[in-house]
Amino acid sequence: AVSSSRPARHVGGLLPAFQLSRLVGATTGPGKSGTCLTAAAADGSEGASAVPQKFAIIGHNIAYSVSPAMHNAAYNELGLPHTYGLIDEEDMATIVASNFWIDPAFRGMSVTIPHKQAIMPHLDELSDAAERIGAVNTVIVDKAASGTIQRRGDNTDWIGIYNPLKARLGGDALSIKGGAALILGAGGTARAAAYAATQLGLERVYYNRTPSKAQELADAFGGTVVGDLSGASDGNDQKSKTLGDICKEKDLKVRVVLSTLPAAAGFELPEWLAADKSTVVFDVNYKPYWTPLLRQAEAAGLDVVRGSEMLWEQGVGQFELWLDQDAPYDVMKKVVLENCLPKEEE
Repeated sequence: AVSSSRPARHVGGLLPAFQLSRLVGATTGPGKSGTCLTAAAADGSEGASAVPQKFAIIGHNIAYSVSPAMHNAAYNELGLPHTYGLIDEEDMATIVASNFWIDPAFRGMSVTIPHKQAIMPHLDELSDAAERIGAVNTVIVDKAASGTIQRRGDNTDWIGIYNPLKARLGGDALSIKGGAALILGAGGTARAAAYAATQLGLERVYYNRTPSKAQELADAFGGTVVGDLSGASDGNDQKSKTLGDICKEKDLKVRVVLSTLPAAAGFELPEWLAADKSTVVFDVNYKPYWTPLLRQAEAAGLDVVRGSEMLWEQGVGQFELWLDQDAPYDVMKKVVLENCLPKEEE
């Protein structure tokens, strides 16, 4: 049975690995790491969830990924005969030219770096979220009775950000007057963060060491770019406005800090922001468990969200897009925490 403890959400051992065999003269079979596992064809008809189906995460240098353990545990919990593997391949063209891409048992993919944009031209349809964010992290494969295959691209990264924040901001998250999200960084995850903040009804303020990149986010999702995170100043120089100045001018209150910066950046909040106990700090890194930002936020008594929570939330979203049934939320959460928690925290 699906856990009843899951929060209100937006609906939207050895792990198997898959080797990509070429279409011409290709064969697949069970074997060691890097070998494609066979499965019976999934015909997309009623009851197809009981037919073995293949799923995988695609990316490069992804041996660390927790996704196979998380999804396979979910299938096992529900008694489903599906298999979720790992495809470590740098070239998107190689994936598209492989047997796996047209395998009738192939029903979906998780997509990570460096393929989140590269896969988009190879898909038949994109969700609004994928189009707005400009990246795909989920591929859903639909097969009609006629045999026609349609590959749809979606993005659940933003759901992994949206759900934890909505739970912490409360049921009135969409009606927060003057609430703002400070988004740190300007890469692909920052775009998902901006989209999630928009859906939460939060104003967006962007900070990045390359202001032009932050401006691209502002142009795409609306909001303000700031180059200085200091509190309100006494100066009138428009070019040197601080975050405090912007908040005062626009009557904003930073409710959420969303950091998409690498842990190695060592970022910490200025003292005036860390002093506000109502601020939620979200760091998308799931390893290491403690970043300088999270240590600072926890020491200051702020509510924190780790990337591990984003990981299981986006994974739950993928599971439900693929199989059109409730995911075993607590099982997927447990697997992620077992892989992410320091041993003394488990």
